[in-house]
Amino acid sequence: MIVSCEKCTKKFNIRDDLIPEKGRLLQCGNCNHKWFYKLPIENLNIENENSKNLSNDNTKNLSNEDTFAEEKKKIIEKVIKSSIPTKKPEKKINNKADKNTKKGSNLLKRLIVLIISIVALIILIDTFKFQIENYIPGVSSVLNNLYETLKDLSLFVKDLIN
Repeated sequence: MIVSCEKCTKKFNIRDDLIPEKGRLLQCGNCNHKWFYKLPIENLNIENENSKNLSNDNTKNLSNEDTFAEEKKKIIEKVIKSSIPTKKPEKKINNKADKNTKKGSNLLKRLIVLIISIVALIILIDTFKFQIENYIPGVSSVLNNLYETLKDLSLFVKDLIN
C-alpha cells in the first residue's frame, strides 16, 4: 500500500501486514514527521475476507494448518517488533540561523581559548623574565611596554562597557 506523509507529501510503499487494524504510528523518512495512520475501511474489509478465506482453507487442509500458524506467529512478531519504540534520532539542524548560531558559538569558544593562551604565555614570560634577560638583553623594557599596552586595552574595554 502507498502512504503519503501528511507534512511533506512524500509517498512510501508499506506492506499491508505491518499496519494492524487499530492503526500505527508512522514516521516520514524524509522530514521525520510522525503521525498515526489507520487503515482505510476498504482495506480492513478486504483483509477480513482474506483471513476468513485462509481460515476456511486451513480447516479443509490440515497440512496447511501448521504453515498458517507459523505465518501468523511471524506477523505477530513483526507487529510487536515494530511497535517497540526505537532510539529517537538526533535533532538535525534544519535552518541556516541555527547553523550560524552554532558556528558563532564555535568561533567564540576558539577566541576565548586564544585569549586565555596568550594571557598564560604572558604570565609565563613574566615569571621567567630575569632568566630570559640573560639570553635576550632589553626584553624587560619590551615586557614593561607590553604590560602598559594591556592595561590601556583593559581600561578601553571598561570604558566601552560603561
